Parts: sequence; structure tokens; C-alpha cells
Amino acid sequence: MFTFLKQHKISVLVTAIGCSAIVWTISLYAGSQSSVEKNQHKKSTNSDTTFTLLFGGDMMGHQPMINAAWNDSTQKYEYLPWFQFIQPIVNQATWSCANLEVTLAGPPYSGYPQFSSPDDYAAAIQQAGFDFLVTANNHSQDRGKDGLERTISVLDSLKIPHTGTFIDTGAFKQSHPAVVEVAGCKIAILNYTYGTNGLVVKHPNMVNMIDTAWMDKEMKKAKQLGVDLIIPVMHWGVEYMTTENADQRKTAEFLATRGANAIIGMHPHVVQPIKYVAGPKSAQVPVAFSLGNFVSNQRDINRDGGIMVQLTCKKIKGKVSVQKVSYIPFWVWRLQETNVQYHLRKGYYILTEKQVSMLTGEDKDKATLFFSNVRKIVNGPDTHRPIEEIKP
Repeated sequence: MFTFLKQHKISVLVTAIGCSAIVWTISLYAGSQSSVEKNQHKKSTNSDTTFTLLFGGDMMGHQPMINAAWNDSTQKYEYLPWFQFIQPIVNQATWSCANLEVTLAGPPYSGYPQFSSPDDYAAAIQQAGFDFLVTANNHSQDRGKDGLERTISVLDSLKIPHTGTFIDTGAFKQSHPAVVEVAGCKIAILNYTYGTNGLVVKHPNMVNMIDTAWMDKEMKKAKQLGVDLIIPVMHWGVEYMTTENADQRKTAEFLATRGANAIIGMHPHVVQPIKYVAGPKSAQVPVAFSLGNFVSNQRDINRDGGIMVQLTCKKIKGKVSVQKVSYIPFWVWRLQETNVQYHLRKGYYILTEKQVSMLTGEDKDKATLFFSNVRKIVNGPDTHRPIEEIKP
């Protein structure tokens, strides 16, 4: 397993399973002052505690995004400004995770249908406050074996913990399930995808696929490691559908009965409802079926934004549980030229409803419609337990 220990400088403790214990520690640079401040609240403790886990959706990399990130003045790709309005929220969470839905395969950079973004993109996501990335998605294989392996290499070089894709079976056995340690609690993060767009994963690479027998085995392994929570992050569903389908529900029910404490969904590029499914001993397991896009060039209705889902967890007398599920909606503002009033270069800015006052005309109308729609979607007609919205 991988156990990620969060401190002022993040430490990573790796324990090889099935052989003599090998332990080493790697110091990681937090990436920004805000990230350092965030990590100061993550020191391990054995006492009763409350902490939050924050999940964001699909980090896309369409060609217009790559073009917009390039700064002629600095001769660099600059993504970090796009996160400036959402960054304080990310850093308020104890731990945060997002889906990297591009490869970092190096130049030539490209968008859809086979994504390869600059390494600066991953660095900006880290600097924005995200602690962990999942990489098993339908674009994991976009640049083949070399792209998959270089993506892993870049994330490792940036000291960004990740799971979902693996260079070989040895790396998989050593690092899966990924176990993050937050506030003295061990949390298993499992990541699976429905496929890789028909592109064959080349030996010895591995991409975690949705398979009930395989997932059952991994859930059991996580329990054997003595984790406090198990959270599968799933790449599933039908693109652009604002309701979950039967396969998603069936898979969620399977994971819940096998011991998942919460389930997070990605892929449809639109928000889907947050519901509860039955788990063991009458437990109710929250399922966020789709978080939508975190940042992308998609501009159609419901595709131009997403939600972050926050799990508020409590440790009481050694037992850890998910106490509350809440969400934060946001809309992506595409600036096609410099905005002098707000000193913003062209780009894709992630806005909460608090920043709608910055907008005018069609942009304001689209943002207003998105926030209205997403509230109806999250708490759909068959959602029996209303999900609280966090308003920054």
C-alpha cells in the first residue's frame, strides 16, 4: 500500500506488502504558501477529530485551453490564475482530490480526442491546493504506453500522490490500494474506469477497470490493511446525461455492500444527483454519481461547470465515519481576451456564485442558468435526503 502522511512538508511512507518491510520517507514541496498553511492543519493525531475530504471532477485539457494558457510575455504555460477564485475553498479542506483527465505525454500538445497537456497543468493543480489525483479514465491511454508512463513519471517528479494507472504489476502491488493518512485516519482511495476508448493498454502497463470481482478483491485488501474509510472514485456513466443510469446504480450498490463509505463519480461531464444507497447493517452510503467538469472548454448547457463534493468525517473513540455530505457548485468563465477591469488574462476561470457579479450579458445569463440547474440536478425528484450546499 501507499500511505500518504500530510504534514507541513508532506511525507510519503511506503510499505511494501508481502515482503520484508521497506520504509522510506520522501519530503514533498507543498507548492504554494496557501498549500503550506493548509498542510499545517493535517498533522496526525490519535484524539477525536473532525476533518473534510474534498473531491473535484474532470480536469480537462482541450486545445483552446492549451492555447489560452500560453503566455507570450513569459514564454510559459500558465494555468494557476484560472484557479484563483476557487483556491481558497480547496485549501480550506483537510484533503482534496481531482480527476486528471489528460495525459502528460509531452509535446506536441493536443486536446480532444487524444489529450496531452503541458506538465505546467499538473503543477498548477497542485499549487491550487489539490493533494491527490486519480488517473484511471477513458483518456488514460490517449498517447499509448509512452504517454501513460510519462504521466506517472511527471506526477512522481512533482511529488503528487496518485492512483488508477500503473507502469507495471510491481508498481501496482506496491502502491494499491492507495492509503492516504488524514488527521491520523487511514483512507483507502480506489479508482476505476469503464474503459480507455477502445485503446489497448500495453503490457506491462495497468489501468484499473471496473470489474466486480476485481473490485471486491481490492476492497477486501483495503480492509485487511486496517483502513478507517474506503472511498472508490469511479469513471462511469453516459456522457451529458444529468441522471445516473442502471449500471451506475448497480455498481454503486455493489460497492456499498462491500464496505465503501462513500462513492465519487466522474466522466459524464455534467453534474448528476447525489444519493444514498444501502450498505451493510442498514448503513446509508452517499454516492455522488457525477461531479461534472472541473475545468474544460465545453460550453453547452450543464457542461460549463461542475460541483465539488465535501465529506465531513469524524473520528470518535477510534471509529471514523462520514457524518455529512455537501457540495459547492461553480461555473467556468471563458475569457477570450484580457479583462482589464479585473486584470485577468484570457483563460478559463473557475467561479463560485459569489463571483457572478463580475459577469455581464450572455456570460451572466449562462452562469445564472447553470447554478439554477445544478441545484435541481443534485437534489433530484427521487433524492430523499437533501444535500446541503456550501455557499462560500
